[in-house]
Amino acid sequence: MTKMMAGQALVKTLADWGVDHVYGIPGGSINHTVEGLYLEQDSVKYIQVRHEEVGAIAASADAKFTGKIGVAFGSAGPGATHLFNGLYDAKMDHVPVLAIVGQVGQDSMNTNYFQEMDETPMFSDVGVYNRTVTTAEQIPYVINEAIREAYRQSGVAVVILPEDLTTKEIDYVPSKTPKVVADNFTQTVDPKAITDSLELLKNAKHPLIYAGRGLLGARDVLTKFSEQFNIPVMNTVPATGVISTDHPTSLGRLAV
Repeated sequence: MTKMMAGQALVKTLADWGVDHVYGIPGGSINHTVEGLYLEQDSVKYIQVRHEEVGAIAASADAKFTGKIGVAFGSAGPGATHLFNGLYDAKMDHVPVLAIVGQVGQDSMNTNYFQEMDETPMFSDVGVYNRTVTTAEQIPYVINEAIREAYRQSGVAVVILPEDLTTKEIDYVPSKTPKVVADNFTQTVDPKAITDSLELLKNAKHPLIYAGRGLLGARDVLTKFSEQFNIPVMNTVPATGVISTDHPTSLGRLAV
């Protein structure tokens, strides 16, 4: 158990999940989360973007290309609303993203304070998990649960942080976080299915590989397969990058 600022404990929780960078813009209602990033800069890199929308889209793209959760943050009010395009992109393509959203201090909430908005209902549609933290001590726990649900449900998790809570000192205990979030499974392949597939390829006049997101982790295998059998590859839009766009067998993407 270690005493530290809650904003720093938040970043430590991200690092426990293997998050090594986040996107966002500093702002008054998110300042102590940014301070936490400064204190933990050796483990989590902060990438400052020029617009919160760009940060959310970058986080979504991270999740699509790597399979790991993408993380973006915005300050209260306008900063929060600017996240929506990127978060809906993640929702529609079913990838895990964490949005950390600033909020004015609790004593200023519900008083029409500068840039204060009722943010919880705003994110109810886009988020598979949507919580406003109410105590500083909750912050590591809620961040941990948010990431768990984003992975489990392949969607967007939103955590709203009143600024006065992130600056408080808490007793930090590392969460019991799994290093591997995917379910363990074994997969067997019927040898006859392989033989039948090879026969189909031999007899096909114009074979085509239509690659989806399921192949994003097998780029080298897909490339070698397409070269060996001289089969062109077309990919879905979410699977952009599954094969290099300048590879001779790449036909580009098909948007339907």
